[in-house]
Amino acid sequence: MRIASSTVNESSEADSDLRAGASLAPAVTRAAAILDVLAEHPSAATPLSDLARRLGLPKSSVANICGALVEAGLVRRVDAGFGLGRRLAELGGAYLSGVDQVHEFHDLAAQLPVASEETIQMALLDGLEVTYVARHDGRQPIRLASEIGRRLPASCTALGKATLASLDPDDLAERLRGVEALPTLTPNSHRRVAGLLDDLDEVRRRGYAVDEEETAEGIVCLGVSIRRRSSADPPYGVSVTLLKARADGARREALAADLKRLARLLAHPLLVHRGDGDGRRP
Repeated sequence: MRIASSTVNESSEADSDLRAGASLAPAVTRAAAILDVLAEHPSAATPLSDLARRLGLPKSSVANICGALVEAGLVRRVDAGFGLGRRLAELGGAYLSGVDQVHEFHDLAAQLPVASEETIQMALLDGLEVTYVARHDGRQPIRLASEIGRRLPASCTALGKATLASLDPDDLAERLRGVEALPTLTPNSHRRVAGLLDDLDEVRRRGYAVDEEETAEGIVCLGVSIRRRSSADPPYGVSVTLLKARADGARREALAADLKRLARLLAHPLLVHRGDGDGRRP
């Protein structure tokens, strides 16, 4: 009988643990959703009422979660509402410190003969969006770059299109399954999947992608995908950004050549220590 009692107790404890886990999951999910909303406008405060409306939750529930996030340093309280906390920067920095390619990117980008004058960025592909994880600021007087951590539609960016073009056909088809209309940032952005697919075919033929004022008017970007070191790595790539007025054919070709060299070195770090195969540093 004691054995049976022990079994019942263990079963009850397991059920209790499962119930506790189930009750915690929504809170974690809601906390993550709050951070996502705040990240959409990182330089401005978001009122509690706006958070509750966006999430479809009672203001009291959102206030409780925000209070816990404030205590953790993940969110800060400001007069008009809430904003992202400094602890997120620490966590983001800790994550990026473990990504070897980020360190290598900064060293290599600064050595590129032509592209180092411009803004160079590295981003990861997540679904149909890219997230920027590193940036080299060039020597041009006008800063043309996305903030670290910013997410943009892959179909609008050169870097995004380059990484999409590098995917296995089945992977690409799965990501685009059910997509009827693509998000747009300018009148030049792709609206239809068919147009994007035609562009990706051209990317594969050309060897690099072009953002022809598709992210911002007056701005041109070139992008190249990076061969992943392992199947566990997310698809990622590099891009260079410049004013359209400076993007003549000769400069585009020179910048594309630099990007391809940078991508090759990031994919094969041993080349950095013995030259990149043509007797030159990047």
